[in-house]
Amino acid sequence: MDCGGKRLPEPHKGETKFVSHSSLIKAIYDPRDHFAVIDIGSNSVRLVVFDRLSRHPHILFNEKVLCGLGRMVGKTGRMDDEAVDSAIATLRRYRLLLKTMRVKRIEAVATAAVRDASNGPEFVERIERETGIPVQVISGKEEAALSAYGVISGIPDADGIVGDLGGAVLN
Repeated sequence: MDCGGKRLPEPHKGETKFVSHSSLIKAIYDPRDHFAVIDIGSNSVRLVVFDRLSRHPHILFNEKVLCGLGRMVGKTGRMDDEAVDSAIATLRRYRLLLKTMRVKRIEAVATAAVRDASNGPEFVERIERETGIPVQVISGKEEAALSAYGVISGIPDADGIVGDLGGAVLN
C-alpha cells in the first residue's frame, strides 16, 4: 500500500490489517517540519499549524477562540481579568495540542490589546510562565506588514487595496 510516497507494509494473506488514521498521518507528514503560529489578538486567540515553512504551506490545524482581550482596554486601559483568564486557558490548551502533535517550532505574536493595555507586560509574562510559549508583542507597523505578506502569499498577483479589520486596529 502506498501512502504519500511512503510504503506501508502489506497485510499477510488471510489477515485483516487496519491502519489507524494517525498512522496514515504519521506516514505522510514528518512532525519535525511542522510549524505553529499563535495570534493573540484583541478579539481572538488563534492557533494555526502548518506542515512546513514554504511559499504555500498546507494547513494541518486551525482553531480560533474568542476571548475579547481588547474589550475593556479603551475604557479602562487594561485587559479584563475574565478575558485574560480565558486567553490563558486557551493557550494552555494550545500548548497541549502542540505537544500532542509534536510541534517544536512555535511563533506567538500579540497585537494591539496586549500592546496598549497597562497589564500587557504582566499578561505576556504569565503566558510564558504558565505555558512556556515565548510571545512577541508586535507594533502596529509590524502587524500591518505581516497582514500584507499574508495577502501577497495567498494572492501573488494582488492589485488593489486590502484592509485587515482587527478588534482594535484597521490595517
